[in-house]
Amino acid sequence: MKLRSRLCLLAAVALVPLVIFSAFAADRLIDALKSAALRGMRETARTCVLIIDREVKSSISALRVLATSNSLKSGSWSKFYDQARFATDPAGGWVVLYDENGRQIINTRVPFGSQLPARPSPEKIVDILDGGVPNVSGLVWGKTIQRHIVFVDMPVYLDDGRRYLLSQAFYAEYFNTAFANRNIPDNWVVGIFDRDGLTIARSKRAAEFVGKLASPKTVAAVKAGRETEMKHVIRDNIEVYDSIVHSTLSGWTVAVGVPVQDIDAEFKKAGYIAAGGLLLAILVAVCASAWIGRRLAEGIERAADSAGALGRNEAVPPATPSGIEEIDHLQHALTEASTLLSEEQKKRAAVEQEKTLLLASEQQARKLADEQNRAKDEFMAMLGHELRNPLNAISSASSLLDMQGSNQERAKAVIRRQSDHLRAVIDDLLDLSRVIYGKVTLEKSVVDLGQLVQRCTDTAGMTGALDGYQVSIHTESARVKADATRIEQIVTNLLDNAIKYAPNGSHIDIAVVNDGNDAVLRITDSGIGIPPDLLPRIFDVFVQGDNSLARAKGGMGIGLSLVRKLVELHGGTIQAKSDGEGRGATFTVRLPRTTDGSSVTDMKKSGNAAPNYSILLVDDLDEGREVLSMLLEALGHRVVAVANGENALKAATDMPFDIAILDIGLPGMDGYELARRLKDDPATRNIKLFALTGYGLQEDKDKATAAGFDCHLTKPLQLDAFAQCLKAVFG
Repeated sequence: MKLRSRLCLLAAVALVPLVIFSAFAADRLIDALKSAALRGMRETARTCVLIIDREVKSSISALRVLATSNSLKSGSWSKFYDQARFATDPAGGWVVLYDENGRQIINTRVPFGSQLPARPSPEKIVDILDGGVPNVSGLVWGKTIQRHIVFVDMPVYLDDGRRYLLSQAFYAEYFNTAFANRNIPDNWVVGIFDRDGLTIARSKRAAEFVGKLASPKTVAAVKAGRETEMKHVIRDNIEVYDSIVHSTLSGWTVAVGVPVQDIDAEFKKAGYIAAGGLLLAILVAVCASAWIGRRLAEGIERAADSAGALGRNEAVPPATPSGIEEIDHLQHALTEASTLLSEEQKKRAAVEQEKTLLLASEQQARKLADEQNRAKDEFMAMLGHELRNPLNAISSASSLLDMQGSNQERAKAVIRRQSDHLRAVIDDLLDLSRVIYGKVTLEKSVVDLGQLVQRCTDTAGMTGALDGYQVSIHTESARVKADATRIEQIVTNLLDNAIKYAPNGSHIDIAVVNDGNDAVLRITDSGIGIPPDLLPRIFDVFVQGDNSLARAKGGMGIGLSLVRKLVELHGGTIQAKSDGEGRGATFTVRLPRTTDGSSVTDMKKSGNAAPNYSILLVDDLDEGREVLSMLLEALGHRVVAVANGENALKAATDMPFDIAILDIGLPGMDGYELARRLKDDPATRNIKLFALTGYGLQEDKDKATAAGFDCHLTKPLQLDAFAQCLKAVFG
């Protein structure tokens, strides 16, 4: 029997188990298709539930923030109305505040002061207030607006015993976002139902079914409150496979239904495809057997010819592919040896070229990294300059209001607090950059850590930062050799961190103790704690806990990173500990104690500058120049203010001045050039020059000194720093 005949017989024998296996596979395929369809429905339903839960959580977070509003506590309804409108997206609903009797106090859907109706089913408000947890309502018919709505409710309890219900109301169709634009097939039906089985939203025929009960089987599944699949007839008179998923957060249920006939049609299609594939496999097997047999016979004959030529020491003819791996390998073996060396040389050349390219790429990457570092440093310096200019006007205006006895106390407090906050942000950013690149020089002296911590806590208390917290402090005298300003920065940042991540009413414990050769500072709060996955990275730069409390109080995630680096510069260590979310956190700083017998450095700050100096003020920012002039005049000085260097030179030669305060970033002639020209002129060289600028790096101070400045001040002008300059220059 020839080779081709044997191959055809072998193919026929092999097809018998193939037929049996194909039938079994077709059955399994149908089951898999059905499981895949149900799984897709279930995942779609779960996705819809996740979207609904996300919207509900977002609403609860916004309501929690509003519940802490001082306007709510004081009954300033107009201000609270504005805050509520600002805190919520108009497209996502509106905010309503109810008293215990269901009477509306504010409603951001209508203008403030409008006549407001009572809430539908006001008797439920007492139950929600007594429950003490957020609540998501079922579908409610709004008689006034004639539309279906739902409420997300947040109980609010004030210290004086008042109770309110703060709600965000949504039109029912808002929750169409759960299935809108989700690539859900057109023949699928998605429904959202409340706890009683009322239809909140529906992907098809919504106008007909929203506000009505679902089918009896669906209602039973809704009330059972568990995930399930079932086959039944829905209200469209269509038999469907239904996937039911329940939300534990809202109490709602999502049902995704697919017509039975559509799924069964896919099953039949799969069966037809399997049968057709089987017939095609039989036909291909027969044809392939004949073709392979012919190719195999031809390959064997060519191999025999090559073997004969090799035996006769003749050149082996070029290999002709036969399609049979073993035969092709035999033919190529005779010619492959002569080409191996050439191929090896080509491979080595390719490797050397690849190494050259990798080296060039690494050098380019290093150059790019260096450029990015320089660009980052320049950006940080420019950021400080651009922010300090407006801060100069804000800070000076707040100080001026203090001196003139203005009755706008609240405005002054806001201006002062925000300017101090922005200045602290800038200082932290610049300090972190300088610490990272080793540009910070510590001015160490003997410091009593206990006294310094007590002073920082007292300052925080006087500014109101600790209002609403239960603070306990225990400090011992602990002498360390350190930079007092940097240690105060460490303490302030840790205390700010505790305040930021602890809600009002929390405990904050502060202690300084001596432990062997270490002075130990420990700050413990009973706040939101630190998740286990975040704890190992808590001191990395720009790392911050993602929670509504921290976001409400701000923060950029650089404070703790700066603290760690400053502690390490002092030869100390810092450790964070937390038992998990909701269980508070403890930060422990250890600094080496000193045996140096020097007296403890006195850190008391100097007072305001002495009056009666004649001052030339040069600043191109009109508002900053005007306000700073008034501030200096209020301190008792005589001030002449100009906007550029040319006018400054003229003014300085027209009349004598004790001091010239120069902005560096002036148009045309900058502050450095102006200082050099004043020093070069015999008529003006005795004027004391103060640089007032937004550039505050050490190299900026060095440039100012080189240009002839007697003192360097950064915007916004701090009266204590100005007074220290006066004392240093005039004694």
